[in-house]
Amino acid sequence: MGIIWALLSVVRVSAAQLTLRHAMLLLPPAASPELFLQHLLHAAPGTLPLFVGLLGYLASMVCWYFALHRLPLFRAYALLSFSYILVWCAAIALPGWHEPFSWRALLGVVVIVAGVMMIFTPPKRR
Repeated sequence: MGIIWALLSVVRVSAAQLTLRHAMLLLPPAASPELFLQHLLHAAPGTLPLFVGLLGYLASMVCWYFALHRLPLFRAYALLSFSYILVWCAAIALPGWHEPFSWRALLGVVVIVAGVMMIFTPPKRR
């Protein structure tokens, strides 16, 4: 059950990251705090995705809480690395995001998957 909670956390945090990225494209830069705050107070475009993304992070932390009660930290944290893969794939696949594909990044994804598999492979008994 701990793996399920950890994977739910990964999916939620990945969705939250993508939602926050969308919000940042719509909102003015935070470098001008008065303009940024004005947009938030008037519920301008980007405000809803910002709050949905932040709530997604909160939901992810709730799942993470339950995952940590049921899994050793080294295993739970290894599963968290799947978030990098999900966000990378979604940023390339989603229309309008225009994130470039890179063979080097794909190699990084393969290394992450191999690392997680190494962590979850039970040790051989002697």
